Amino acid sequence: MESQTVVVTGASAGIGRATARLFGERGASVGLIARGQAGLDGAAREVGEAGGKALVVSADVADYDQLTSAARQIEERLGPIDIWVNVAFTSVFAPFAEITAEEFRRVTEVSYLGFVYGTMAALSRMRPRNRGTIPAAGISTTGNFTRA
Repeated sequence: MESQTVVVTGASAGIGRATARLFGERGASVGLIARGQAGLDGAAREVGEAGGKALVVSADVADYDQLTSAARQIEERLGPIDIWVNVAFTSVFAPFAEITAEEFRRVTEVSYLGFVYGTMAALSRMRPRNRGTIPAAGISTTGNFTRA
């Protein structure tokens, strides 16, 4: 895995940060995407301490242009993306009647569109090379789609 480039969205905390650290333990170069700079810096430190190489790119996964720019930056610095892991999500913990329409919109944008935009950004780079993996989407290394 030392020669692989991996991208993890939602890399600043929780499952995303743990995923990034695990790839670091395998010696991968890991592109870390999230909005929270402090969390990204901590994740980068953990990836490095685990034996990997980290690159922090602050971006909002709900913004297609920011996400495609992040993918471009990662490939420019770390090389072609081999694996893209969509982990970014958000939620609201409150009684349904107390959640605003704006809060529901943001949850949908990050959790759904972030996954869609991440997959689109990854595929736009992987398909011309006919290789790469997006585990959460069930896309194989040959670019054939499978159900996950």
